[in-house]
This record gives sequence, C-alpha cells and structure tokens, in this order.
Amino acid sequence: MNAPFPIKALFFLYRLLWFCATPLLLRSSRLKEGAAERTLQEVNFSKVDLWIHAASVGEAYIAIQILKSFEKDQKFDILLTTNTSQGREILKKNLVDPIHNISIAYMVFDNPVLVKKAVKIADPKLLVLIELEIWPALMAEMKRQNIQIILVNGRMTEKSFNGYKKIAFLWRMLKPDTILAISEDNKARLQTLFQQQDTFYVPNIKFDQIAKCNITETAMTKNKSLILASIRKEEEKEVFYIIIELLKLFPNLRIDIFPRHLHRVGSWETLLSGKNISYALQTSSPKNSSQSVIIRDVFGELINAYQKADAAFVGGSLAPLGGQNFIEAFMNGVVPVTGSFISDFSWTGSEVFDKGLAKKGSTKEEVLQLLVTMLKKPTDKRLLQKKANKYIQSKQGGSRKTCQHVVDLLRTH
Repeated sequence: MNAPFPIKALFFLYRLLWFCATPLLLRSSRLKEGAAERTLQEVNFSKVDLWIHAASVGEAYIAIQILKSFEKDQKFDILLTTNTSQGREILKKNLVDPIHNISIAYMVFDNPVLVKKAVKIADPKLLVLIELEIWPALMAEMKRQNIQIILVNGRMTEKSFNGYKKIAFLWRMLKPDTILAISEDNKARLQTLFQQQDTFYVPNIKFDQIAKCNITETAMTKNKSLILASIRKEEEKEVFYIIIELLKLFPNLRIDIFPRHLHRVGSWETLLSGKNISYALQTSSPKNSSQSVIIRDVFGELINAYQKADAAFVGGSLAPLGGQNFIEAFMNGVVPVTGSFISDFSWTGSEVFDKGLAKKGSTKEEVLQLLVTMLKKPTDKRLLQKKANKYIQSKQGGSRKTCQHVVDLLRTH
C-alpha cells in the first residue's frame, strides 16, 4: 500500500500511541491473560490459508458456524484469533474439528510493528473479519502484502457510521475486497464508508445458529404466569412499577424474575420486601411455592420457563442498553414484550414485530398494557411456534453463502 504522507504520519502517531498504551493495557485484568500472545512473545500459529478474527463471544459463535458450513471436501489451515478469554474458551470448547487444521490465539495488539510480524508468520491467503472488527494496522498490513480481506456478517449502526465517516479517507484506503452485510441498510452504510462496490446482502449468520424448537410442555399452573427475563440494574425501577401494577390487576399472578446479573438478587429482595410483596428465592423455595414472585438466583432455566409462561418481558430494553435476546422467547412459545431500546437485536428486522412474534412498548406504561393484554389472552403456543419456525427458516442460509464468497476469493489468490 503506497500511502500518502498524511496517512504515513497518522500511522506513525498510531504506532506511538500503542507503544505508550501497551504497558497500561497489560495491567488490565481483562488483557493480562494472554499477554505473551498479544505481544508475540509467545506464538502458537504458523502459515495458514485463512485468518479469521472473532473479537469476542458473539463473533466466536459466528466463526464456528462458518467453519461448520464449508463443504466436506474443503479443508483449510486456519488461524482463529479473539480478543477475550470468553471468546477463546468458546472456540476451544466447540472446535474439536478433524476437518480443518485450526490454531486458536489471542489477537495481537494492533501495533503496526506487532501486526507486521504476525502477518509474516501467518502469511494467510485471506483475512476474514466478522461484523465490524476493522483494525487499521491489521488491514493496512494486509494491503501491503496484497492479502485479500473479506468483512462478513457486516453491520454498522447509524451512530457508528457517523463516527467512522469522520476519517472516511482512511477506511477507503483500507477497504475490504468484499463486504457481506446483514441487511440492505447496513449494506448501504458500509458501501458508502468504504466505497466498495463488491458489497452484498447476505442473511445474518446468527439465524443459522437457531435450531427449530418443538414445544413439549404447556403451562401446568392454574394461575397466570409471567417471566421477567434478563432484567438489568438500570431498568429495575421501571420493571418494579410493572410488577406492582400487574399484581393489582392479577392478585394470583405468578412472576418469575431472572436478573441479568446474579449480584442484583439482593436488590430485588430489598425492593419487594419494601412493598410487602411475597417472594422467595428459587434456591430456597419449594417447587410449587405460593409466593407472588420467585427470584431466579440460578442460571440455565429460562428456556424451560418460557415454555410454561403466559407472558414475558425481555429486559435490557427499558433503558438504553441495547436489549437482550428476545428470539429465545418466541422460539419457545411465548410472545415477548420489549422496551424500545433493542439496538443490539435490530438485525432481527422489523418483521418480528410486524408478524406479531414480539411486541414493543416505548414506555413502561406501554409495556404494562401489552403484558396485561397477553395475560388476559395468552397466545396459542403451538401456533406461535409454527409461525416462529417459518420466520427463522426464511432468514437462514447466510453461512453457506458466506463460505461460497470465501472460497471464491481463495480461488483468485
């Protein structure tokens, strides 16, 4: 890449910044693990065909889905890098794969000096970046070495686009050779930012990770049942308001609260006892407890609870937190109600709301009214499941299409 002087000056400052920042970053508990790999004092990979970067947990699952979707006769030497210990753990646990020769490593810091060394060792034919992991030094070195880049499952919010376009001149120099976007809106933003004509819409790979689910259980309790799922600290007051109002309307309502973080269990105990609302912790209550509220203080039981519930609210959405996974609810027989803050799940498309698979309220009052309606007339779970499966199936296939683009680029190397 023959860069003009301003770009060279920018990268000089970028490299200087990394030299200054690295000692501080290595003190971080999150980055201390794998420090030797992040600084290439320890190297656990060699020459590969594909370098796939999966930043963290979500991207790691996408990388796994991609690898599962190659044809059986397509075998590659692959380097998988990640930034987090959680991402690394997921990759190691799920990729016991005899087909490909896979190395898993922490991503090196994007210091141009380190990146140059890492690229020389790996010498890939193609770099695969997932979603929006666009690192300047890594991409610049790939350009210098004439190594192709593909951005898959690409997404970019309007807010991110407005930020990135302030240095659009840089991204146009570093543009991927191919961009696969998860929607037409994301395609337009990515195409505009990078000025790359080879930008295509490909269904979100996350849909391929959703298995068809058959409802095997129905609500067995005489009283109405409500799930409050993945409730975050920032919205507890709004959710507590909803609890109080619903218990006025449905005195025998059974409410199960699933805090997103278990250290908030004590806060819920304080809130409920302050209003004399009867409650119990799941770990200390009998199976058929008569308490109004059960605080779920263990993980791993939400899916089963959805299958028995009459209504559900999915949190992270009554405060600007991006939302939590509401797909799990309608794939298990209950129409979820969310708040308006669901940007992290905008990839599901407006169809989930248009088709009645989920409901959205802009305020706590609107959420309350939607839940009241659900409780008065619960959805037929099996009919909902058929509709949900049809929706998911219409969105699947992104993994195969992504693999085809990857193979096509490898053939042109």
